[in-house]
Amino acid sequence: MYMLIMLINFLILFISVFISVAFFTLFERSVLGYIQLRKGPNKFMLKGVIQPMGDGLKLFFKELNYPSNLNFFMFLFSPMLGLFISIIFWFIYPFYGNNFIMHFGLIYMFCCSSLMVYIFLMISWSSNSNYSVLGMIRFISQMISYEVSMMLIILNLLFMINSFNLSDFYIYQMNIKFFFFLFFLLFMLLISFLAEMNRSPFDFSEGESELVSGFNIEFSSMSFIFIFMSEYLSIMFMGMLMFEMFFGLMINKIYLNFMILIFMFVVIWLRGFLPRFRYDKLMYLIWKLILPLTLFMFMFNYSLKLFNLYH
Repeated sequence: MYMLIMLINFLILFISVFISVAFFTLFERSVLGYIQLRKGPNKFMLKGVIQPMGDGLKLFFKELNYPSNLNFFMFLFSPMLGLFISIIFWFIYPFYGNNFIMHFGLIYMFCCSSLMVYIFLMISWSSNSNYSVLGMIRFISQMISYEVSMMLIILNLLFMINSFNLSDFYIYQMNIKFFFFLFFLLFMLLISFLAEMNRSPFDFSEGESELVSGFNIEFSSMSFIFIFMSEYLSIMFMGMLMFEMFFGLMINKIYLNFMILIFMFVVIWLRGFLPRFRYDKLMYLIWKLILPLTLFMFMFNYSLKLFNLYH
């Protein structure tokens, strides 16, 4: 009975997440339309509300093209694996009723995040395209670089709560939120997340003017849907993770969902507002600015912990 209830809860969670991905695309196109002083999708039934379903059906029935000399099995399997890893990220989503809140959830999240590097390596290499490999080289070097700072920033917060369980952030923020005295870390974590998610202004692997859509250029139909959904699932998960760690909103699910919506809007707004970085400036930002500052904060918080100034 317990396993049945847990499976039903996970099914509800995943259905909700997939529906959110569909309407996230509509939200992004509408916001970008207003930013560019034009109308977004507003024709297809109910002022464009059904537009994501139309786009999904169009992609589903498109012809699946195969480039020559590809690794056929890996070409088909790697987008599915990427979507699967993006889904299992949500196993650590802290909500009452599933009784599946992991005690080492953040370590589990680090492992899943590291696996995504290999997924993009498989996606680009399997298609046997020079453009895909160029996009992969830039994206993986960017992803590995910013993963270091992301993990160090999260470790700063873990020293505050003495736990790897995401639900403990709620307990330690009942009186005051980490946001108020660790705002600088929040800002650096947002930059790291944007680089991790390959979003503007750090979308180097998909720089259309340079790399012809980057690592996913050879993918169409269902394979493209899997890559696309994986990216948008990751964006929503990163928003949930950020606001859970800095605001502790485990009980107040309405507030948490509202904060995730704000994060989605910020990601879209930055896409319409900021130009793309130069690649050397991106690497300068992480290795010479964010990483030293993160290490300094890490040593500072650890020293306070040693002298028991946090408790």
